[in-house]
Amino acid sequence: MDVNNNFDVSVIKIDLKDDCRITKADEFFSVLTGYTEEDVKNGKVKLSDIESDDYRDMNVEMLLKAAENGKPFCLRQPIVKKNGGSIFVHSVGDVPESGEARLVLTVCNCQAKLEAAEKALNDELKLQGERLRVLSENTDDVYFDYHADDDVMNITAEKTFYPLEGRSLKGYLKNSLAKEFVHSSDYDDFRSEWDKMLASPSQGSFEFRTKAYDEKYTWYNMTYASFGEGGKAVNKVVGRITSIQKLKNLTRKINKDSEYISYLIETDSLTGLFNRKGFADQAKDILENRDERLVYGLVYSDINDFSYVNENFGYEAGNKMLKDFAVCLRETETNLIGCRIYSDFFIGIYRAETREELIRSIEQRNVNFANLQKEQYPASDIRISCGIYIIPNGENDINAAIDNANLARRSVKHSSNIICGMFSPRMKIQKVHEQTVCNELHSAIETRHIEMFLQPKFHLESRTIIGAEALARWRNEDGTYKLPYEFIPVLEKVGYIDELDFFIYGEALSTLERWKRDGKELIPISVNFSQHHISQPKFVDSIVKTADNYDVDKSNIEIEITESSFSGDTQTLFSVMGRLRSYGFKVSIDDFGIGYSTLSVLMNAPVDIVKIDKSFIDNIEKSKIDRDFVSNMCSLISTANKDIIFEGVETDAQAEILSTNGYTKGQGWLFDKAIPVDDFDRKYMYK
Repeated sequence: MDVNNNFDVSVIKIDLKDDCRITKADEFFSVLTGYTEEDVKNGKVKLSDIESDDYRDMNVEMLLKAAENGKPFCLRQPIVKKNGGSIFVHSVGDVPESGEARLVLTVCNCQAKLEAAEKALNDELKLQGERLRVLSENTDDVYFDYHADDDVMNITAEKTFYPLEGRSLKGYLKNSLAKEFVHSSDYDDFRSEWDKMLASPSQGSFEFRTKAYDEKYTWYNMTYASFGEGGKAVNKVVGRITSIQKLKNLTRKINKDSEYISYLIETDSLTGLFNRKGFADQAKDILENRDERLVYGLVYSDINDFSYVNENFGYEAGNKMLKDFAVCLRETETNLIGCRIYSDFFIGIYRAETREELIRSIEQRNVNFANLQKEQYPASDIRISCGIYIIPNGENDINAAIDNANLARRSVKHSSNIICGMFSPRMKIQKVHEQTVCNELHSAIETRHIEMFLQPKFHLESRTIIGAEALARWRNEDGTYKLPYEFIPVLEKVGYIDELDFFIYGEALSTLERWKRDGKELIPISVNFSQHHISQPKFVDSIVKTADNYDVDKSNIEIEITESSFSGDTQTLFSVMGRLRSYGFKVSIDDFGIGYSTLSVLMNAPVDIVKIDKSFIDNIEKSKIDRDFVSNMCSLISTANKDIIFEGVETDAQAEILSTNGYTKGQGWLFDKAIPVDDFDRKYMYK
């Protein structure tokens, strides 16, 4: 009988009552197990002899239940041969209906199938190994399989410094073959990973540096799977070792690039100081971790007359000056961090043991910078204006600190003898007031809480009205009025004065148009315009365009420009005045004589009227010197063909002295104060 024939069977009988003794077996059973017919006849073979220990109890229980229930059974198990070997068989059996104490088993040989399957598996593994070999020859990856029972590592590497026998490493873990090639800093983790993968079936990956496949240490990643065959403990590990050095290099470059991008985002490119964003982040951290035994201050600085350098020496010179100040800032011993906000404006956090020491260090910084610029620009007076805010312990609001230091800076901006301004609470109150004024201006105009008042101008001898000056008044909710100094300087500072001036200008035009429509004899109205307008390129066009919207002769409008405008660009100022006169407007200088202009400048100014400040006539009743000075000054003005009007005439004596000297025009409380338009109409225009 051919044992390789998968269809050969062996029929045996088992006496359940006689300790499961095999009572009958055929020739194939002898070939299959090695037990002879004599062994069976002599009762020397029991079911327990051909069963493995793992299956014996289970089979006996199954046979007894089959005998009891009369049901067939089926099992697949290894059979133990007489020589101790084993072979897998498929068994089918039942208890005969006769009820005899015997059992018939049909045994089908599975060994050929198992051997065929094993051969196919080995062939597939060989094919897979060949595939891995070809793959490894064309990639940088190394494939491996490790056999724990033999401690043999098989690898596909074409190039390696391991002592290979063929493609195998014998005694791989026992002899610590990897220790020579794995980086000493990584070896303990490397070996720990191997212990973990051999402890129980698992899969994973880890990174390490090795020079087993390269001339120098290179980063690799090992991906593995460990498992046990036939239900055993881990006896095999397979996986892949891949070079990740390029990935590491790329990651390192990305991290470096990210750091540089972060540097660019937080740094001023010109000076290398922080920008506003970077400064805010760093300053917050400093204040949150401050040493409360020390004094911390925020300093806000700018370079006076910085535009002078840009305009006269070019932007490269200006940039160098900004860099010079950044160096002075960094070299200040008390400085922690610095920031260029924009243009020539800088802020910094400073720290010292005392308030006085901190202030002295800032003053010395400013002096050092001024001396350096004096060497480079001897004809200039380049200085630093700065404000200091001492930051109380527990205060971390960096934006509030910046605002407070800026208020202190602005308080000394135009002072030539104060190097540093110190913040005080009154500055905060002033700032709140300024913000309130600015925030409420538009609403006040729309609701007409901003009103035009008119102050009459009189002929000094006849005491008849000859004109009026339009003035802005701001009415509060309770009917009282804000004084002009409470809001005019604020609006000039922030630039909102433009809107106020043009609103009053429109009111004056509307009033003149109404008087004309009602057939009243018109008198000219003068309207004040801040020096802020002079630098605006469309100022004259706006004046003309607004007037064209009303049926008013432009000669009845007098544009008053404050004398402080002469402190700026007189060429631009004269151009503006000339253009206004060319359109038919009268032009006057307000508050003449308080120090910004000179008679020599006035001689060439395209001006129709000069308004003499009241300070010149306050003492003319008592002082002959004052009377003579006014007389001589006005004679020169008259020589230049300028009309003259005196402001602040308050007494009859002043009016008489002026008229006696030939001056006929004035305004002041002697005649009337500024009053609402309705009152002015009833008193002077519609009486």
